[in-house]
Amino acid sequence: MFDIEHNAFWMEEWGEKSNDLNENIMVAEIYYETYPKMIPIYSHRYIPSEPHKTGNPVFSIYQTDIIYYGYDLAHYFAHEFRFELSDKFPIIDAPNHIDFWGDIES
Repeated sequence: MFDIEHNAFWMEEWGEKSNDLNENIMVAEIYYETYPKMIPIYSHRYIPSEPHKTGNPVFSIYQTDIIYYGYDLAHYFAHEFRFELSDKFPIIDAPNHIDFWGDIES
């Protein structure tokens, strides 16, 4: 909500932005409740709770500054803690799409 108030953040899917900040925050909160919840892993790194399948990406989230930090959990750990994965791990070329979080990934 900070970025709605201070940085003019607004998603197109939320409809037309109002001049009333409180109304904008209310609309954003309604939509936010429908998005996959994020499970904290380490610092500001999160993995989505949905969909319930292997290979969900790990995001680095700080307000609306959102980037992929690993296309899956194993690759995230290798990236974050700087080690090489065994050749037994598949190479992942792209992350699974996650509603909202993947849409605003920068």
